[in-house]
Amino acid sequence: MGKYVEYLEGKVYSCVQCRTNLARHQDIMSKRFEGTSGPAYLFTSVVNVKCLEPRLAMLWSGQHSISAVQCSICKTALGWKYVRVSSPSQRFKEGKYLIESAYTFKENRWDLTFSNNLLKENKKKTPS
Repeated sequence: MGKYVEYLEGKVYSCVQCRTNLARHQDIMSKRFEGTSGPAYLFTSVVNVKCLEPRLAMLWSGQHSISAVQCSICKTALGWKYVRVSSPSQRFKEGKYLIESAYTFKENRWDLTFSNNLLKENKKKTPS
């Protein structure tokens, strides 16, 4: 029996290993997070992932209950889901997903398209 994969449209982040769609750019809550391997995004929702058993972890912002998150297709570790947080000031994280940027790929080269358009606009503005 095959695995069901949900496909997303628009600006999409995918698993760096198998290119399975994971999240939409518009679902990023913050780009100012750190994972175990470096920069990470906080997403309000993701697809095609499996959450493992919750565990207590001491993070920069305190002790939280988190579930490791992995790609549902290739099992690559992607980050974690905040299940429960200890501090009231951190409640905004509950139910959100921290996905490490090292394990994501921007599908359809949309980041390059934006950069190329910006370069073209700047060239037009430069006096000859």
